[in-house]
Amino acid sequence: MGKVKSAIVLTLITIVIAVLCVVCFVPFPCDGNGLNYFNSILGIAEKDAELGGYLIGETEYVGGGYSAVYYPEGVISGRDYENNLAAAAEDEKEEYESEYQAYADGAIYLEKETVLDGENVSESFKEGFARSVAILEDRFERLHLSGASVRVVDDYTVKVSLPASYEMAGAAFEYLGRMGELSVSFGSDEASAETVIPVQRGTEHPASYYIKKVTSRTASGVSYVILDMTDEGREAIADATSAVSSSSSSYLYFNIGGEALITLTVSEQIDQSSLYISGSYDEESAALVATILDTTLKGGTEDDIALSVGEMHREQAAYGNNALMMLYIGLGVLLLCSAVFFFVRYGRLGFAHLYTLLIYLIAMTLCIWAIDFLTLGLGSVLALLFGAIVLSVSDAMAYEYARREFATGKTMTFAVKSGYKKCFWHIFDMHIVLAALGFITYFIALTELSVFAFTLGIGMFFSGLCSLAIGRFCWYIMMPFAKDKAKFCRFKREEVEEDD
Repeated sequence: MGKVKSAIVLTLITIVIAVLCVVCFVPFPCDGNGLNYFNSILGIAEKDAELGGYLIGETEYVGGGYSAVYYPEGVISGRDYENNLAAAAEDEKEEYESEYQAYADGAIYLEKETVLDGENVSESFKEGFARSVAILEDRFERLHLSGASVRVVDDYTVKVSLPASYEMAGAAFEYLGRMGELSVSFGSDEASAETVIPVQRGTEHPASYYIKKVTSRTASGVSYVILDMTDEGREAIADATSAVSSSSSSYLYFNIGGEALITLTVSEQIDQSSLYISGSYDEESAALVATILDTTLKGGTEDDIALSVGEMHREQAAYGNNALMMLYIGLGVLLLCSAVFFFVRYGRLGFAHLYTLLIYLIAMTLCIWAIDFLTLGLGSVLALLFGAIVLSVSDAMAYEYARREFATGKTMTFAVKSGYKKCFWHIFDMHIVLAALGFITYFIALTELSVFAFTLGIGMFFSGLCSLAIGRFCWYIMMPFAKDKAKFCRFKREEVEEDD
């Protein structure tokens, strides 16, 4: 490629990389008074709740999260038991004590009439509690929140956690524990409303016979909860609302366990295959409500045990309040050391490595931002850093092979071509093995390793692509600007001793 074409291509690549670096890594004010701010991709990417810290600019990130404990009906905490006992009148204390049995060394108390069958926990309670926990786990998984967790403690309570970055944490704890059947009722008030779906309670047709699924959507700044109806469900709603007029107040109530979660005002007959319910929802609240309704639709039964939430507690980030910033600084230092090494060792050829490394970092940042379950945390940053190290090693390997070929007397063009040819399979095999290891680990690993493993897999893909293709191309388009190609790369010929 000639100097003119190389200059044009290199200029375009430089502009694209510079723009993407700003978009990905640099927040900046958008007006003179600093009220409006552009948030970089790095700033708006989901953060791991275990890392505390902040980002440069107006966007502040606080790690940690909120936790609460769910108590099934008939189970109370040891503290509540003691408080209730202390508040009871003297003649009522003995009766209150006889209603409960201590469990887990007094951490919780079980109501004998509701939970126990003689001296042991009844099988029906165990089954109902297990179903409720399964639904709760499904709901938390569907929210796709890093730092969210569900675990059973003391056998019959559930400790749940949500990240501090989730603004709906308070409402989520209240609503996520609702259990029971999904039903739809219609009337002028909730108390007198008649059940519309299922048409006849107790028949063989559950709510899922009338409603296909419940999802959420945000478009043009408006968020909706969407109920996709079957033909039977559409007919049931249309029949119930056929006599509605704008002069009367009528409502559709979407209930879980007999308690309304959504109330929809009806002013005319509703005859639609999909119901779009908006109101005051934002994207998070719409997703939360849709998740609760859809999981109830698919798994809720009248025998599920309702879960009541206790106090919500604020938990600090496990790795410290400045962990995120320190992680950024450490990553920046290590990447800077890599760039310095290449400039010292290979001269201006270090620019080819620098461009390659920047493209790798941009690609990985965009992936972490775009893939829902990936978060910016300790696991993803370590995987990203490992990929950058492998990329640097691969570039150094390719440069050294080319150096050796050039030292034997080949021209620079043939030395580069021969060097990459000889090391291609070494680099390719290394990336394939590490990528396969990452993806296999992702599919079989514990939740704590999934982000690291998947990020490692895509990191190896981009590292291999950058080293074998992009890095070589950058070298190719930069070479025409060097008068002495050997000095450009700091390559030297082997010294040959002449015979006397």
